[in-house]
Amino acid sequence: MNISRWMPGLGMPGLATLRDYKAASLPHDLAAGLTLGAVMVPVGLAYGELAGLPLAGLYGSMLPLLAYALFGSSRQLVVGPDTAMAAIVAVAVAPLAMGDPTRLALLAAGLGVMVGVLCLLAGVLRLGFVADFLSKPVIVGFMHGLALVIIGAQLPKVLGIRSEGETTLDQFASIAERLGDTNLVTLAIGASSFAVILLCRRFVPRVPGAVLALVGSILAVVWFGLDKPGAWGQGLAVVGRIPPGLPGLSLPVLTLADFEDLLPVALVAALLSFSDTMITARGFAARNRYRIDGNQELLGIGMANLVSGLSQGLPISASDTRTAVAEAAGGRTQGTCVIAAAVVAGVTLWLAGLLFWLPQAALGGILIAAAWGLCDFGDFGRLWRFRGISLAGALVTLVGVVAMGVMEGILVGVVFALVLLLRALAFPVDAVLGRTPDGSWHDMAHRPDAVAVPGLLVYRFSAPLFFANCNQFRDRIEALIAASPVPVTGVVLDGGAIGDVDLMGCETLSEVYEALAARGIGFAIGNLRDRVRRDVERGLELTPGDDGVTHPSVAAAARAIAGP
Repeated sequence: MNISRWMPGLGMPGLATLRDYKAASLPHDLAAGLTLGAVMVPVGLAYGELAGLPLAGLYGSMLPLLAYALFGSSRQLVVGPDTAMAAIVAVAVAPLAMGDPTRLALLAAGLGVMVGVLCLLAGVLRLGFVADFLSKPVIVGFMHGLALVIIGAQLPKVLGIRSEGETTLDQFASIAERLGDTNLVTLAIGASSFAVILLCRRFVPRVPGAVLALVGSILAVVWFGLDKPGAWGQGLAVVGRIPPGLPGLSLPVLTLADFEDLLPVALVAALLSFSDTMITARGFAARNRYRIDGNQELLGIGMANLVSGLSQGLPISASDTRTAVAEAAGGRTQGTCVIAAAVVAGVTLWLAGLLFWLPQAALGGILIAAAWGLCDFGDFGRLWRFRGISLAGALVTLVGVVAMGVMEGILVGVVFALVLLLRALAFPVDAVLGRTPDGSWHDMAHRPDAVAVPGLLVYRFSAPLFFANCNQFRDRIEALIAASPVPVTGVVLDGGAIGDVDLMGCETLSEVYEALAARGIGFAIGNLRDRVRRDVERGLELTPGDDGVTHPSVAAAARAIAGP
């Protein structure tokens, strides 16, 4: 398959790894692959259970690993179902299925295919930079809000109660009303699973806590008969029969209405999947001294999602936890993921019967532990110390996710971030410049030796000049002229920090020129970048006979108005 023919500059790094594979790496990759595969079974089941499709969590932990191993640029990254993708299926896709598990499986697989196609298309168009559009406050707020969404969905399983409500806020209120009905046995299983995972994560990170929780909870159910009505209550809810066998490959056929419903979900899921992949891949690559190709990652995560959808799996993303498990166990190449996929396939083929007694409460505990792992409360402190408005963005996103829903919360957070961006562009940093003894021009607020030239206003505007800040630009010049202690005879605009200009910006420059000329005040622009200068010269409509308003430097512009 000649990928480079269709996607110039991209390829299949996994083939190069296989060709150059060193025998010395095999023992390390084998040990890490066995450990990783053992972890991925309970985690895959848990994420599948969160989405309402337990098998889809396992199916998404097999072939997608092989696809990413071939097409991804990271040597260590582990992909598969994760908290965010499973929650998106549960919150945004499950309502479309209206309680029909067959239709939910179809829609989830269709979503995976759509996410894969979107990522592949973005890779072809070299859109790897798009991941940067999710700002840090939005990501922090989303992740913590998502953790609360997961906890709200899983607490009823851990407590052995029912909850109701369309939003997470409603679910927490429902849980609070029914706390008195808590099943203590169910709580003990769920809480112990949660505690085991956190204790292993804290004190013995090399030990897979999820596997210990899975094995321990199954043994408890079998030994004490917790799934049967009797002294322990009405019987602990267990996963039940899981059909053995590998997934088949088939294209999910969606109607036009399904496609329209899923497209906005797929766009958000693709952006989140790629963003998470890049963050995790870059982190591990930096630690191990190699580089990540953003467009190649789009290809890798796109192929992994496409394969997951075709094999009835959940949409997938990168997992920092499972990647850390693989690295801690000694994994050196993507051979670790190939072995882990084989382990998951082996369990599905031959050991599925053992999972019959796995308690739902244990899966709930595993998922709540995963949700806890999404939280880094120090992020809120860092946002506050950096800039209070950044913390507000995170909190707005968090509240939106909890009170309205995942999709709505992300939209609220992105809109809030865009409003802040527009505000920053509309009211940018500016400065009045003075001349230093060596003849250069600098901000007088930071250079004591910079002195204003009487009658000359030299002004720096540090933002693109466009429709949102034209009035602010004009008002600032008028205000500075009015505040000058001596009459202003010339105005020079330092355009070095103006990275772009639109037609309204050019019209504003022309209006400022004409307004100042009518008052006998000269106007000149210096230090524009070449592209911006060409745009300004093309857009300006100046008075006939003018000798030119743009100059190569601030000094040249000042000389043109005030002389040497």
